[in-house]
Amino acid sequence: MSELNYLQFQPIDDSASDDTLDQHLHQDEIVLDDGIDEEQLDHYWDEVVQDIHQDPDWFTFSDE
Repeated sequence: MSELNYLQFQPIDDSASDDTLDQHLHQDEIVLDDGIDEEQLDHYWDEVVQDIHQDPDWFTFSDE
């Protein structure tokens, strides 16, 4: 039987201030200014491709 049937919500803490709520709703900005190490990315992607080719269930669509 699923354990989800036994989950219950916790009561809301009335002592929480509005400041706490504002902190939870605050959206952080995403900064994409970091440089990319292209060599490291190429190496990682080559490993991904090799891993895919070694998968026994892997096939190309041209094989169909």
